[in-house]
Amino acid sequence: MLDTPLQLIDLETLRIVRQVSEVIPMLLGLAISYFAYTAYRQNQSRPMLYIAVGFVLVLFVQLPLSLILLYLLDFPTPVLNTIVQIPEFVGLGLILYGLWVPRRD
Repeated sequence: MLDTPLQLIDLETLRIVRQVSEVIPMLLGLAISYFAYTAYRQNQSRPMLYIAVGFVLVLFVQLPLSLILLYLLDFPTPVLNTIVQIPEFVGLGLILYGLWVPRRD
């Protein structure tokens, strides 16, 4: 009898790879936010500040917020998913606004 592909893959290894794959975008988002904030400080460009804050909200806030709501406050999953999306929507809006606002010289 042949093994299916799922039987050949260790599920624990898959879980670890999945967790690492969630950390990488978080670190990239923090790096982008840092560079955007640095550009804001150097040039006093408010759109760069919006972009920096937007990336923090989109890529960094979701994981800590979901851990707090799930494990400390025991929110049900549908409510948790709804609440965790709020910073993502606000962050995307800030990034869009930062890219859309005309630069003032």
